[in-house]
Amino acid sequence: MIYETETRCPVCGAKAFRYVEFLYDVPFFGNVLIQSGVCTACGYRYFDIVYADAGRPTRVTFTARDGLDVAKSLLIRSRTGRIYSPDLGFELEPGTQGEAMITTVEGFLYKVVDYAERLKVLEPEKADVVDAFIQRVYEKIENGGFTLVVEDPQGKSFISPYRPDTVQVEYLDEGQAGTPPQ
Repeated sequence: MIYETETRCPVCGAKAFRYVEFLYDVPFFGNVLIQSGVCTACGYRYFDIVYADAGRPTRVTFTARDGLDVAKSLLIRSRTGRIYSPDLGFELEPGTQGEAMITTVEGFLYKVVDYAERLKVLEPEKADVVDAFIQRVYEKIENGGFTLVVEDPQGKSFISPYRPDTVQVEYLDEGQAGTPPQ
């Protein structure tokens, strides 16, 4: 444990907020600072994880040759990782509260399908285009034949491939993320 205190609750103001921080070494992500707190008066809870180590900006390019590459390759995305596929035509930005994830490439693509389904509800006039996109994603899950790129300014995201020759890692200069690979 690095730090522990009891202080005023940011919600109710009672001096009943127990706050704790500790450092933990997480595989793939390195050292993280775990912060948690709870107020015994009002029940307010706080939890956050902050990277304690900064890495070098990276671009990981993964080429899925077939369904085995899709099903058996692991995608590790940090809170700061941006994922896109020039072949499938989508981009997933982390936003201000990006969530870290560890899943297979297949599992990630099913998540992309879920996002697309939600888009159909929000923009029903684009349902035909979204349905065509979803069909293309399902086809690529089964057969591969696409590229997936993960860029991370913190260098914490990675794709652990089923076949080592299907992934390429580039170390980027500051500000180079977001520009297409050469």
